[in-house]
Amino acid sequence: MQDLTERGSANRPGVLSRLLRSVFRSRLEREREFYRRLRDVSAAIDEMPASITPVVLRGELYLERGEYERAKADFEGALALAEKFDAAKGWLIIEQVMRDRALHGLRMAQRRL
Repeated sequence: MQDLTERGSANRPGVLSRLLRSVFRSRLEREREFYRRLRDVSAAIDEMPASITPVVLRGELYLERGEYERAKADFEGALALAEKFDAAKGWLIIEQVMRDRALHGLRMAQRRL
């Protein structure tokens, strides 16, 4: 049986090697990934300030990172946007799901403060 960490061909690493690299990333790689995701979602907020989705996603990034004050602020901002949708009767399924995620994230952040 072939060792899964061996190269399958000259240009393709073994399946296990690829899996291990994707799961066990270095701290620097995780930091870079966090800031790339944060930059992308913040740009989405700038482009679509009335959209609840990127605000919730950024709050979840902060929550994952342990930055609970920032997460709380984003979740509260997302819920304020949700109130505008509610008042305008503009609810779609995505906005409802994002509102629920914001409520859940806010509870999580408040527990840790």
